[in-house]
Amino acid sequence: MPSVNCKESKARPSTVAGARTNYLNLRNCLNRAWPALVRKAGGTFRPPTVMVFSGNVSTPCGVWSDSGPPFYCSGNETIYMNLTEDIGNYNRHPENYQRVWARMWMLHQFAHEYGHHVQNLTGIFQASSRLRYEAPSKALELQGSRRLELQASCFSDIFIGANKRSYPLSGESLRQWQWLIGATIDPQRDHGSKSNHKYWAQKGYTSRSPASCNTFTASAARVS
Repeated sequence: MPSVNCKESKARPSTVAGARTNYLNLRNCLNRAWPALVRKAGGTFRPPTVMVFSGNVSTPCGVWSDSGPPFYCSGNETIYMNLTEDIGNYNRHPENYQRVWARMWMLHQFAHEYGHHVQNLTGIFQASSRLRYEAPSKALELQGSRRLELQASCFSDIFIGANKRSYPLSGESLRQWQWLIGATIDPQRDHGSKSNHKYWAQKGYTSRSPASCNTFTASAARVS
């Protein structure tokens, strides 16, 4: 993926308006970054819709709450960003480094959900759903979910790595990104361990190529 010279919005996610401005800026950047790669994979590019929510939100994929993370719904090709989480993260602590973390977390989460959109456009999302439906055990079904989620994070960091100079990802921003990719949690065992999340995120960031993100041929240990 070449750089699209994406720059971070000057708005801060301390308010609904600031968060929306950041989401729209990232959507515009990602809409320029992914089309050629989607077409190369045999897909037809369509930009996703982006919606924001607080409280509960009803979607074709079910009802979701802001007590959970942002999510992607393939039924209407929409990224749903959690305003409660992003504004809360930014306003919770006054220290600058924590606010930088909140901005980097929002960047990574948005690009991750966009990664699910790329999976949907290229048939990966649908194939993964079939594999999980046909899995002979709950353990293998969860492993299939981890393969999908870790690949979305790898896709996320392809974009971040491609635009690290223009955004920019340097200094405190780089330190906070490096920390957060290895500090994810996985209470449901469906997103991947901290060490494996860091492994796949770094692969995407370093390679800038979707070819490095084939979690579906990786060993079970690498997607635990």
